[in-house]
Amino acid sequence: MRSTLLAAGLALVCASPALAQTGGKATIEKTLIANEHKINDAVMKHDRAAFTALIAADAVSADMGGFMKVSDFVKSMDQVKIQTYQIVNPQVMWVDDKSAVVTYTWKGKGTWMNEPVPETTYVSTVWTERDGKWVAVFHHETGAPPAPPAKK
Repeated sequence: MRSTLLAAGLALVCASPALAQTGGKATIEKTLIANEHKINDAVMKHDRAAFTALIAADAVSADMGGFMKVSDFVKSMDQVKIQTYQIVNPQVMWVDDKSAVVTYTWKGKGTWMNEPVPETTYVSTVWTERDGKWVAVFHHETGAPPAPPAKK
């Protein structure tokens, strides 16, 4: 599946004065997770304005199809047909006071260019604060293989 958003991450660091001024890590973490929902909703509704409001113009995504610029994804957004989705077990890992990685399992049903998307996908999105606004700069998806058929 082509990426619906924009992955990597390492360390958790101590809160900085900048984080304290903006409500702290917990508030930002809630915002970033809410933003993941907003992006998924925007893709589901083909709402390019809502999608691009949360994504850096120079953002890139990666999946089994390779790398894709966000500008290319936006042009082909109408090729994504998502019927249902849920974000499972979202977590935030801090890189520094202006960068964090959101990871979660995406579960849903839909198609990309008329091909089914994996019903389970492991997702990570790198978020960074630019000019006082948090934007997604890199997104990665790895689709889980389908479950084997049940034994009879």
